[in-house]
Amino acid sequence: MGHESIDAQDWASWGVDYLKYDNCYNNNVPGPDRYSTMRDALNATGRPIFYSLCNWGEEDTYRWAPEIGNSWRTTRDIFDAWSSVEYNF
Repeated sequence: MGHESIDAQDWASWGVDYLKYDNCYNNNVPGPDRYSTMRDALNATGRPIFYSLCNWGEEDTYRWAPEIGNSWRTTRDIFDAWSSVEYNF
C-alpha cells in the first residue's frame, strides 16, 4: 500500500497479464478505496492487466467490485472439510 503506481509500472514493464490483489494487512482502508487506487495505477500503465480482487466477499463486495475489477472473491477461503465446501456453496 502506498506504492501502487510504482508496483503497477514494474509489473507492466515485466509483461504481467494478471494481478490477484489480496486484502491482507489492509490497514483498515475500505475495500472500494484500496482497490480503486490499484485499478487506477494499473490503468495508467497502458497495459491490459486482468485485475482480480480478493476481499473474501466482505464489505458487500458484490455492490462495488464490478466497477473496479475484472473478477472478485465472493466467499472466504475453502479448506479440507465438507463444512467449508457447504458454506462456500
